[in-house]
Amino acid sequence: MTNTDNPTDIAREALKLLAARRLAPTPDHFHQVYHEIAGLPPPPEKPEAAADAKPWNKLVRELLKQWDLKQSGLNTVKKKNALERVLINFGADSPVLFDKLQALVQAWARNKAAPPGVEVDEAAASPALAASNGSGGGNGADFAVEALPQLREVISQALLVGVAPRISQYKDLADEALMLAQQAKQAADQIALAALAKNLKQYWLKLALRNETDTEVMEGLLRLLRLLVDNIGELVVEDQWMTGQIDVMRGVIAPPLTPQMLYAAEQSFKDVVYKQGTLKHGLTEAKETLKNMVATFIDRLGEMSNSTGEYHQKIGRYAEEIGKTDDIYQLNTILEGLLNDTRGMQLDIQRSRDEMVETQHQVTVAEEKIQALELELSEASEMVRQDHLTGALNRRGMDEAFEREMSRARRLEAPLCVALLDVDHFKKLNDTYGHEAGDSALIHLVRVVKDAVRPTDIVSRYGGEEFLILLPATDEEEALQVMTRVQRELTRRFFLHNNQRLLMTFSAGLSQWRENELPEALISRADGALYRAKAEGRNRVIAAD
Repeated sequence: MTNTDNPTDIAREALKLLAARRLAPTPDHFHQVYHEIAGLPPPPEKPEAAADAKPWNKLVRELLKQWDLKQSGLNTVKKKNALERVLINFGADSPVLFDKLQALVQAWARNKAAPPGVEVDEAAASPALAASNGSGGGNGADFAVEALPQLREVISQALLVGVAPRISQYKDLADEALMLAQQAKQAADQIALAALAKNLKQYWLKLALRNETDTEVMEGLLRLLRLLVDNIGELVVEDQWMTGQIDVMRGVIAPPLTPQMLYAAEQSFKDVVYKQGTLKHGLTEAKETLKNMVATFIDRLGEMSNSTGEYHQKIGRYAEEIGKTDDIYQLNTILEGLLNDTRGMQLDIQRSRDEMVETQHQVTVAEEKIQALELELSEASEMVRQDHLTGALNRRGMDEAFEREMSRARRLEAPLCVALLDVDHFKKLNDTYGHEAGDSALIHLVRVVKDAVRPTDIVSRYGGEEFLILLPATDEEEALQVMTRVQRELTRRFFLHNNQRLLMTFSAGLSQWRENELPEALISRADGALYRAKAEGRNRVIAAD
């Protein structure tokens, strides 16, 4: 339904109605239809001689065409605001209105050709903005009056939404922000605006001083946390379960500290802590089982020793009885008892032997289980060196791999290359299909890269959609072949999103390590080559000079 209070909506409907009635879009026809839709009295008739001879029909047709086009940096809201300003400021002067509308349409048409990803200056795409602030104090004053309610609303919302919730721990400053927001809403004249500006200046000063205090507190807490982590690291230097996590904490609290680093570390620690808790419980059970088995084994040995002692005593008694008697019947009785005791001893020994063999087997199984659990627990600790999303090494793991491979290359005098790759048009993929599709695309990329490179090559996430590949024992020519093979494999294996096949490509720069060169310099040269690959059309691999 048309909003009869909004000149832009009325003007748009008036243009549509002119087209439906097949009327020439002259100023007279436009004014007549405009008044009809707005419910105003019809405009006074003008003499024919005053009719505007400008080609309004072509202008309106082009205006409607540009209105419907999707253009970079321009949405419907921006177009609406620009058109509304032109109509408000120049609606009473038909020749000037024609020129301003023509300039507006031309600006929209030029903006269509802007390259993707380049932000367009809104003032250049909206000549109405310049017109409303242009020559003549009247138009500028009109615009200021028109913009005043919007300005008050923007200041109020900035205080309510942008400031107050973020300083809720300081009740005095939060309450003052709410009060200033209310004052901004009610500032209807120049005196009230001047008072608001004075109060805002004082408030920003208070906020800046309080922020300095917060910064000092944060830095003090970080220093205390570093001391605590270093102390724990010294205490658990032999504990493999804790060493990896402490190393990651040292990396996280090292400046600069970012929310992304904290989130990634938190997710990694959650996974590791959960898995370690499960494995540690199983390890405790296995150790307890081993202890019980050893105790049972010792008890059984004691029982065998006691049984053997009793048997020796019985043999001694039988020998004594045999020496004292000459009665054949008495000798038979003694021998029968001796055979029975011997048979019982034999059964006890056999049973004890079987139990000891079984116990030995159980002990062996328990030892193997403990070794497997300890290995798995050690691997879980290493998870803090992996990127939570893609499974590639994170920056911490990459630094350790760099140190290890550079030492090996220096010792063996072997070549070492790095390749820095960046996904082409990744932002467009994210904007078109959503961040979930972007994450899945990065997972797909790492899977393809790991399948295409050699087992000795190391893949790490350098940041965002950038990945770094270490290529040990590889010179520049071989590295180019490896990365070209990766590109072909990524082109062959399409990325599927909602059963839709999406082609992914990447640009890469690579560099070969020079003796005594630091990792930062090596990566910087690869980054320069990557920049050249992007500039030369993407989807290519270029070696550094």
